[in-house]
Amino acid sequence: MSLRFRLSILVGIAVLPPLLLTAYNTLGWQKFQERDARDEALAGARLLSAEFMQTADGSRQLMIAMSKHPSVPDQEQACGDYFKSVLADLPIYREAAVIDPTGKFHCSTVAIPATLDVTDRLYFRGPLATGQLTIGALTLGRVTHTRSIHISMPYRPPGATSDWVIALIVNPERLAQELASRPWRSHHRILALDREGTLVMTSPDEGPQDADVLSQQVYSLAQGAAAGTLEVKDARGRTQIIGFAQTPEPAQGLFVAVAIDRGEAISAATESARRSIVIGLIVLLLAIVGAWFATDFLIRRPIRALVDTARRRESGDIAARFPPLRGASELGELSAALSRMSAKIDDLLEQKSFLLRELQHRVMNSLHLLSSMLSLQTRHVSDPAVREQLGRARDRILSMASVYRYLYQADSAGYIEVREFLHAICEEAQRAYGGASLPTIEFDADPLLVTGSQATSLAVLTHELITNALKYAYAEGESGPISITFRRSAEGFDLRVADRGRGLPADFSLERPDSLGVKVIAGTARQLGGTVHVNRLDPGTEFVIHLPPNLGVAPPAAGTPSRA
Repeated sequence: MSLRFRLSILVGIAVLPPLLLTAYNTLGWQKFQERDARDEALAGARLLSAEFMQTADGSRQLMIAMSKHPSVPDQEQACGDYFKSVLADLPIYREAAVIDPTGKFHCSTVAIPATLDVTDRLYFRGPLATGQLTIGALTLGRVTHTRSIHISMPYRPPGATSDWVIALIVNPERLAQELASRPWRSHHRILALDREGTLVMTSPDEGPQDADVLSQQVYSLAQGAAAGTLEVKDARGRTQIIGFAQTPEPAQGLFVAVAIDRGEAISAATESARRSIVIGLIVLLLAIVGAWFATDFLIRRPIRALVDTARRRESGDIAARFPPLRGASELGELSAALSRMSAKIDDLLEQKSFLLRELQHRVMNSLHLLSSMLSLQTRHVSDPAVREQLGRARDRILSMASVYRYLYQADSAGYIEVREFLHAICEEAQRAYGGASLPTIEFDADPLLVTGSQATSLAVLTHELITNALKYAYAEGESGPISITFRRSAEGFDLRVADRGRGLPADFSLERPDSLGVKVIAGTARQLGGTVHVNRLDPGTEFVIHLPPNLGVAPPAAGTPSRA
């Protein structure tokens, strides 16, 4: 995961808490509006209940006043006309009448058949049984065939020994109009149910089916409770917040409710939440995009420049310099510190290179001096065997000196390319052992960087193998090809030296070598972690040095200088 991507995530995380806080506040406001709607619905229901109480109390006062008229109840025509004149100014009442204990009507504002029996009706039985004002259920009049609600109370005429009933018949449609004219809010819907749960009135009237569904749910859920709030679904599936209340005395028997559409009640909060979410997402997106581009310019590019310079220096480009960034910033301080560190490292490497080159030069001179001393010593020895051993020792020292000469000439203070320096050793050997019978040395190798000590061991091995081939493979005065290859194999590396000469003696054994050269070859191979094998050719002999795969280091990429 890139630094740019990480910083964009951090910016997103930093912006997220305010967005969550905004969403939480918006949700809290929505809850507040919902609670406010519940309180408003309950307050509306109680207000509606108070309106019905006033209507019921006004009806009682009206019935008391009507019963005091002198013509009630003995003068049918006079009291009937009187009742009509009173109701003419009160449009919420349809009819009025006085009912004797046997259920017969007197002073009625409409003609009542003598056979009409109302002894089973609540508005007749209720006042006689309780002695209180009674509001009946919504009924369809058997005479007028209209929807009506009877409000009645006990009444005892002068000289009577038992109670009668005086009744007013309320027009529910007119009552709804009267109540709807009150200052209700536009999203309020008022409901009134009778004692049996039948819908008495609703305003505004949005259809009988919808009103009936609401009234049935409200009556079934709120029955028995004095007041409260609840939520129900209307016929169209919308959630309604219902505030309900039972009407106490003198309007006992009615059940009123105010419905508020929940969606409309919290619409402002819902719209605010929607806007907050949209704006919050836009802010979050802009913050992330801004951080993405800002970090590219302010952070990623300077860090990329520092990393690229560090990689160039790691690959050996000591001329690479860290970019000068603004010193006041942390990246500027880092760049300045890296520049100082790299300059110090360059100085140390230059000092190391100088000391190592001086050491190489001195070792090379010492080895040449030692070989010269051996040459002088050889001239003063008459024994051929001793002369030969001293010459072989001189040649081995010269092979090691060639490695240091190669290091010095190549200005390499670290790793050495195998192909180049082995090729140089082969050329020196060809020149050294030339003469009349100049050998033909064929050389080929895979690229590989090795350390100085490994190069010295490989030089000794190659020199000994070439010397053995020149000395033993061909008869004196004869010459032939010598093939030298250095190849990468599945198990590691193979150094092969082959000739086309007369071959090894039949009793030759690597386990019990007779010559010092073979012992040197076996010991040097062991120092490199390798093994020696001999293949008898037809004609000729091939020495194979199997070397481990961890020899040296991987070759550098194209165009990359050797490590110093």
